[in-house]
Amino acid sequence: MNDMYLNYREPIAINSNPGMVFPPRKFTTILDVARFAARLIDAALDHKEILNRKALPIEKATSREAGQPLCMAQFYRILGASRLPGKKRDSQYVCPVPKDGEQTSEHIIVICRSQLYCVPIQAGDRGRLNEDEICSQLLYILDDAPCLSNPPPIGLLTGWKRSLWAEAREDLMKEERNTRNLDLITKALVVVCLDEGLPNNFNCRLQRGGKGHIAAGRDETNLAHQMLHGGGSTHNSANRWFDKTIQLVISGDGACGLCYEHSNAEGIAVIQLAEKLWKHADSFTIPSEVPASSSSHLPPPERLEWLLEATDHKRIEEAGLYLDNLVKDLDFQVFRYNGYGKEFMKSCKVSPDVYIQLALQLTYYRLYGKLTATYESASVRRFRLGRVDCIRSASPEALAWVKAMSQPKEDDTSNKKVTFHLVSDDKKILLWNEAVAAQTTEMVENILGQGIDLHILGLREAAKETAPTAASPLPKLFTDASYRLVNKFLLSTSQVATSTNSFMGYGPVESDGYGASYNPKTDCIIFCLSAFWSSEVTSTSKYAQSLEESLNIMQSLLTRPST
Repeated sequence: MNDMYLNYREPIAINSNPGMVFPPRKFTTILDVARFAARLIDAALDHKEILNRKALPIEKATSREAGQPLCMAQFYRILGASRLPGKKRDSQYVCPVPKDGEQTSEHIIVICRSQLYCVPIQAGDRGRLNEDEICSQLLYILDDAPCLSNPPPIGLLTGWKRSLWAEAREDLMKEERNTRNLDLITKALVVVCLDEGLPNNFNCRLQRGGKGHIAAGRDETNLAHQMLHGGGSTHNSANRWFDKTIQLVISGDGACGLCYEHSNAEGIAVIQLAEKLWKHADSFTIPSEVPASSSSHLPPPERLEWLLEATDHKRIEEAGLYLDNLVKDLDFQVFRYNGYGKEFMKSCKVSPDVYIQLALQLTYYRLYGKLTATYESASVRRFRLGRVDCIRSASPEALAWVKAMSQPKEDDTSNKKVTFHLVSDDKKILLWNEAVAAQTTEMVENILGQGIDLHILGLREAAKETAPTAASPLPKLFTDASYRLVNKFLLSTSQVATSTNSFMGYGPVESDGYGASYNPKTDCIIFCLSAFWSSEVTSTSKYAQSLEESLNIMQSLLTRPST
């Protein structure tokens, strides 16, 4: 946990927090926006009641050694949870599960036009608000926020470097009012971000592959930017609290999704919750009438007011500039490959995950003439409190196959070139089968707890606990240049499958690297590719083009007539 998340000192926006895009809605009035948001919140309350009863069904493994129970701990660490900045290491807040019979209070934080509001949605003495009542509270906010004159964009601080944000937070807490505000945010069930849509030309670029979702003329890449970071300080980035585990994002133009802080849970737990909320909100026709007057007895939402010094305003300005530069540097592209999907891969008797991992390796090799250290998350929930280990896809077998795939099968006589390393299709298939077997073995060993990365990490942390000194340093394994090299993941990948037409993406973990999430659907694959414009090495446009070509030539090889 500390190694992967809490020790990290760079901003968690883009660098750590994933963004998820839901299928867009069609809103015609602010009532539609409030109704839909109220449905999401109502479903979150339903789910929280299940968690309070500790009644979440225990999942079972469905693949290798099927039937093994899976650890559910991270499912209880999503709602009512937050990350807290520290000068050297961050910490976490997780809402405690109430004791049997204990009455609970719940509230949410709503951010609209950079103004934060606290909305109590369940009180121990009166029960929970119903959907109409939640809707009326949101309508109040949507009406009130535009009337305010330049509220301090305090949320920008959460997109700053972690140690700087920790110092700023410490100074903010010198005022009792600010301390109370921060405590309300930390303990809120979720943060709800009522956004403005990004302009159509934000991150304008040529679209590759299928168009997919469109909201008010905005393409999928544009929508993903909004969920990842909000678009910068001039758009919605001050409408965020990046420390919060769950931020639900609803935009007036129909764009919707979430941004989530990664330290408390893996994508699978967040996606299951997100799709549960989405399906609940999407299963009813949104009524056009204003909520009944029965909700008028409720006090209005509490507008959070801050007591700020000149140094606080300066820090907010600096945090905004830093985040703006990070947003501008993000090279992000949603690539929807429509040539085929997971059904074709299964027809080749290959796991879709293995197939796509090898496609990513081939793509990288075709661009750079080499493979690189590759990270793919492997769930180890078969073990108590297990999170993920690392599937290392850049194997010797994968290298042999991608080299073969990059060689012609006959002499190029048209250009009078003679090729001395001809590789037949039969040889490519043989090497393909070996690469598939190696990747499958690597995957299975990791999910069964036999991977190397967690083991070595445990040894390293145990060595640290012996208080290494100049006379007794860390073992050379952990200080050798090769150890740093194999953990510099220039290709960070993850399968983020969804049951709806949603998708999730994230930023790269290295300045010269790529992030590559993928969502295999029946007849297409949705990729979210990320890099940084400041890198002279990477380009998501070139990677997407090479990926499309790689997937096409793989299909050609696997469907060739047998000889």
